[in-house]
Amino acid sequence: MRKWMMGLLLQAGVMVAAFAQEQVPSPPAPPETGNLVVEIKPFTSEQELPAKAAEQLKSGGLEWGVRDGKMVFSMVGKQFIDFPLNHMTRYGQQESLSLPAGEYRVTGIGLEMHTSFSVKKVLERGAFFNEDVVVFRIEPGKTTTVSINPIIRKDAIFGSTFYVPTLMASVRNEAGETPPVALNVRGPTSIAWPQYTGPLKFVAK
Repeated sequence: MRKWMMGLLLQAGVMVAAFAQEQVPSPPAPPETGNLVVEIKPFTSEQELPAKAAEQLKSGGLEWGVRDGKMVFSMVGKQFIDFPLNHMTRYGQQESLSLPAGEYRVTGIGLEMHTSFSVKKVLERGAFFNEDVVVFRIEPGKTTTVSINPIIRKDAIFGSTFYVPTLMASVRNEAGETPPVALNVRGPTSIAWPQYTGPLKFVAK
């Protein structure tokens, strides 16, 4: 009788174990991904620049980052921005990375240069946010290109020291290319640095 009971318990244990194995959920399928190319064109200028300034700009580039459906290009130093600006692509170069499929929104952080001995004053007077000025999609298995054309316009030359390019952004995919949009030009929808309360501005705690 005892052996029979032990055998029954053993069989029951095997059955429970087998049932438990059948109930283990399969791992979720990996998210579908597509390819993003960030293309930074060589800078151009609407007027001739001093040789030294032109040489410095040739070796310059743009800082940007992408996370959780948001892409940010910034003319403000990354120490003042609470977003991973972990890419720096030089003028005339491009960078490619794989991203989860879905919608992405581009924000430009602009900076109009003002002479001041205080960084805080420069930011308060000159920095601003252009939120969600470009929207694009990453499609599974396909390539989307965000193209940035940096143009130094006559009205964006501050004195004879600061040369700030206007970043004209367009999106290119199989359907064609969108009209260019300025990422770092102050407009009616821009949010000035002091008035901005969103997540992109670093605030020391």
